Parts: sequence; structure tokens; C-alpha cells
Amino acid sequence: MLHHRKHPALLALVLMIGPVLAACQPTPLAPLSAPGIGIGITADLCPNLIVQPGIQVAWTNQDSREHIVRHRPEYADPRFDSGTLQPGDSFTFTFLEAGTYPYECSADGAMLGTVIVEP
Repeated sequence: MLHHRKHPALLALVLMIGPVLAACQPTPLAPLSAPGIGIGITADLCPNLIVQPGIQVAWTNQDSREHIVRHRPEYADPRFDSGTLQPGDSFTFTFLEAGTYPYECSADGAMLGTVIVEP
């Protein structure tokens, strides 16, 4: 016959650390309104992507500090600029034309990524 014992110390521990663990969960990625890809930005991640024309890319700031998503073309005007993304904020852009789109994820320009759109 099995005996069930109550463990008040274990229950207290679970009740204390449960909210802490829940707060450590990453920010969910933004939902997409078109076929696309959702990616997260963190302190050390400004992803490189290869997509097809018509694909929507949604960047979500999963860091604890501000980020941006800004196109950095060499000889043209920028095609996209998110402005400041607070933690948890998202920005989407649909890539309609084939090409290479370098972008930055930090206001100081230290974090760089590239979206390559291939037919």
C-alpha cells in the first residue's frame, strides 16, 4: 500500500520560484499577416536571412534594452526603419524585390545583419 505524504517545503519552493521562472520566458515572436518569418533580436543576435520575394520578416526585440531594425544601403535611401524598438516590440517588413539588404539592429551600428531576397 502506498502512502502519500505532503511536502510543505517543496510546495513552498515551487510557489516561490514559479513566478521567477515565468518572468524569464522570452518575448514571443510577432504574429505575421503574410507568409513570412519571425525572428528575435537579442544582445548578440542580428540574424542573416535568405528569403523569397513577397516574404514578410517580423523582428521582435527579445532583449532587455532598446534595438532598431534599419536598412543600411550603400548608395540608396533606406527601404525600412523600425525606429526604436522597446523590449517586446516588433517590426515587420515585406521584401518584394530580389536583392541584398544589409541592416543594423543597434543604434550604434555595431550589430549588423543581412536579408538576401532570391527569386
